[in-house]
Amino acid sequence: MLSSLQSEKKRRELNEKLIKYTLTWAAAISILTTFGILFSILFEAIEFFQLRSFWYFLTGTIWSPGVANSQFGALPIFAGTFVITIIALLVAIPIGLGSAIYMSEYASPKFRDYLKPILEILAGIPTVVYGFFAAITVAPLVVKAAAFFGLEATFNSALASGIVMGIMIIPLISSLSDDVIRAV
Repeated sequence: MLSSLQSEKKRRELNEKLIKYTLTWAAAISILTTFGILFSILFEAIEFFQLRSFWYFLTGTIWSPGVANSQFGALPIFAGTFVITIIALLVAIPIGLGSAIYMSEYASPKFRDYLKPILEILAGIPTVVYGFFAAITVAPLVVKAAAFFGLEATFNSALASGIVMGIMIIPLISSLSDDVIRAV
C-alpha cells in the first residue's frame, strides 16, 4: 500500500511538472511573440522617421497613405479622435449618471438587482459588435437625419462613431457612478 501511494505521488508530481513546463513554454511563446511585434513596429517606425521628420508626422494636416505621393500628417487623426471622444462623453455622461442616480436613489432593491447585472452584461459586449452596430444601424440613421435637416453626412462620420462609443461606455460610467453614489 505504501508503494502504491508513493507511485501515485510520483505520477502526480510528474504530471504537475509536465503542466508547469507546458505553461512556461506557452508563456515564453506569448512573450516572444509580443517582443517580435514590438520590434517589428519599432524598426518600421525608425525606417519611416528616417524618411519623414517626427515634427512633420505630428503637425501634418494631410493623411493619405497608399497613393503615389503618400502623406502621413497625423493631426487629422488626433483631431478626429478628440471630436469622437467629446461626442461619446456628451452621450455617455448624462445617460450613465442618470441611470446611476435612478438605480441608487429611486429604483426598488428588487428592480435594481435585476437591472445591475443587465448593465454589467452590456459592458462585456465586444467592441467589434459595437462597430458592426455602428456601421449597419447608426451610420445610416445619422445620414438620414442629416439629410432631413438639409445637411450632408457620410457613413464614416464622427457623429456615428461618437454615438456608438458613448453607448459603449454607458455601462462603465453607470456602474462606477452607482457604486460611488451608494458608497456616499
